[in-house]
Amino acid sequence: MNRKFGKATTALRLLTAFTLLGAVVAYDNTLELDFPGPYCAAKNICCKNREDGCAMPISTTLCYCDEFCDRDRSADCCPDYHSFCLGAPRPIMRCYHNGIYFSKYNTTMDNCNECRCLDGGRVECDRDLCLTDDNLVNNVNSIRQLGWSARKYGEWWGRKYADGLTLRLGTMEPTFRVKAMTRLSNKASALPRQFNAVDRWSKYVSDVPDQGWCGSSWVLSTTSVASDRFAIQSQGKEVVQLSPQNILSCTRRQQGCNGGHLDAAWRFLHKQGVLSEECYPYTARRDVCKITHGSRRLLSAYGCRPATRTDRDEFYTVGPAYSLNNETDIMAEIFHSGPVQATMRIYRDFFAYSGGVYRHTAASRSSPTGFHSVKLVGWGEEHDGVKYWIAANSWGPWWGEHGYFRIARGNNECGIEEYVLAAWPNVYNYFKSA
Repeated sequence: MNRKFGKATTALRLLTAFTLLGAVVAYDNTLELDFPGPYCAAKNICCKNREDGCAMPISTTLCYCDEFCDRDRSADCCPDYHSFCLGAPRPIMRCYHNGIYFSKYNTTMDNCNECRCLDGGRVECDRDLCLTDDNLVNNVNSIRQLGWSARKYGEWWGRKYADGLTLRLGTMEPTFRVKAMTRLSNKASALPRQFNAVDRWSKYVSDVPDQGWCGSSWVLSTTSVASDRFAIQSQGKEVVQLSPQNILSCTRRQQGCNGGHLDAAWRFLHKQGVLSEECYPYTARRDVCKITHGSRRLLSAYGCRPATRTDRDEFYTVGPAYSLNNETDIMAEIFHSGPVQATMRIYRDFFAYSGGVYRHTAASRSSPTGFHSVKLVGWGEEHDGVKYWIAANSWGPWWGEHGYFRIARGNNECGIEEYVLAAWPNVYNYFKSA
């Protein structure tokens, strides 16, 4: 048979057989996986020129082991021609990584990084910094004198550290307005060594919220502190959880779930006021503001109910925010008036905090940092004299010490004593008789 026509017939027959297995018209260098052979290697044949005899049976036809078979990458080359005769890398359709086999045409994840399968079985992964990983946790836990422990949270797994900085924090670096706020001094006499507002005002201190993947700590910490103070200062007559969503959606010139400034949150609460969480629930995203601009700011106008023992109809507001000077001023403020708000610089190891008195470590000093605002509810001392603050985070009760954490006190750890804010609630001045 003429080689020209014979090869065309052979290629057609081979193509038909390969098509049943998903082959395409052009030569597919992965056919060796489906037709492993050997073919050319079986008889050690590799011909330089076109030779009809340089062929091997395959399926119901023939394949060739000569240079002519590769003239236009046609389909009649034996599957092992390129690997055996030309020394090309054997085709790899699967890769193995972290105990998983995956296809060359698919990807797999290694924590927060996408991994691809390349020729030769080589795996290439992105190299972004992840929110948590084994190395970080092990490094922290290997420092015996550190005073706190770390753990790997499932909620962080698969998330990039950049996501954590943007969407699990949300407080912008304090502005001049925050730094220039009126500073209040308190008398530090007769303060106990241990104090926790949650114990003293157990019915009035709000639960730890979870901000979700929304950089809203700038509003959640503000409304949480204000809510506690409404309950405490009203002696339980206005126990209300103020709506962070009201501020998140309605304040101007802030970035919603991408962050905001504390002075803007307090100013909104002072000038505009908010509804309750029950009436304007948190959604962890910046929705369209439900409050009509220029309308009367009355609870009844939005179908909201006040605390059961008041005749309040106006929105909940507070006086101007003020800051505290130092450690003892902060302690006295919490002891006499309730929780306060603090801003701190966040390092990567903080996300892995599990329990103990936190200090940031060298394990994360080379990583980018961000700002976060939390609620200080008290203080204490360890048996060895180590002083600490007790703070409520906004990542839910699954994190840390049931949503709380302790952090070193007296040395401005992570800047937590530098910008501490609070405000007096405008408690309704008329209460129904019991």
